[in-house]
Amino acid sequence: MDITSLFPEVTINNLQQADCATKALPDTIPPSSVTVPKHSNGKSFAQALKGVCDIPSSQLPQPIIKGDRPSITIPEDEYKAGIEECKNNLHGRIICPKGSSLLTVVALRSKLSALEPDVKCWGFLSLGKGYYEFTFSSTEDMRRVRASGSISLNPGILKLFAWTRDFNPSLQNNTSAQVWVRFFGLSQEYWRPRILFAIASCVGTPIC
Repeated sequence: MDITSLFPEVTINNLQQADCATKALPDTIPPSSVTVPKHSNGKSFAQALKGVCDIPSSQLPQPIIKGDRPSITIPEDEYKAGIEECKNNLHGRIICPKGSSLLTVVALRSKLSALEPDVKCWGFLSLGKGYYEFTFSSTEDMRRVRASGSISLNPGILKLFAWTRDFNPSLQNNTSAQVWVRFFGLSQEYWRPRILFAIASCVGTPIC
C-alpha cells in the first residue's frame, strides 16, 4: 500500500511575491513609420471618428507645466460619476497551474456563463497580467458572484476581490500559488470534504 494514501490532502492558495516589470514606450515615433488605417467601409480612421466626440476643446482644462511634466486638473464631477459607475464592479485574477496557458476571453466567458447562469447582464475586460475587471448590472448580482470568492475554471481558478480605485496590475506584487497540505494523524471519521475544507481554511482557501 502507498503510505501517502493514508493521509487526506487539500489544495489551497497561499500568498507569494511575484516580480512585476513595466516596459517603457518610445517618446516619439518616426513619421515614416505611421500608417493611416482604413475602416471597413473605406473611410480612414480620422474620417470614421469625425463628429463622434461632442465635447468642444474650448471646454477642456488647460494643462500647466509642473517641473518637467505637464499637469492637468480633471473635472471632479466626471470623476465622481466614473466612481459611481464602478460601484458594481469587481477585480479578479486567473491563477493557472504551472505550464498551462491562459484562457482566451471567449473561453472564459463560456465557462463563467455556465457557472453563474442566474447572472444575466454582466461583462468583463482584461487588464493584463492575468487580471480582469468585471461589471454587473446590479449590486445583488455583484454580491452573489463576490460571495463565491474563488471560482474553479478547471484548469486554474479565478480569484475575485473588491474593486478599488486606481487599480494597476503592474503594481501588484502578490499572487496566489496552489500547494498541497497534508494532515497527519487525522482519524478517518474526519475524512469528510467539509471537515477537511474547514481545517484547511486556517491556512488558505481550499480548492479540492
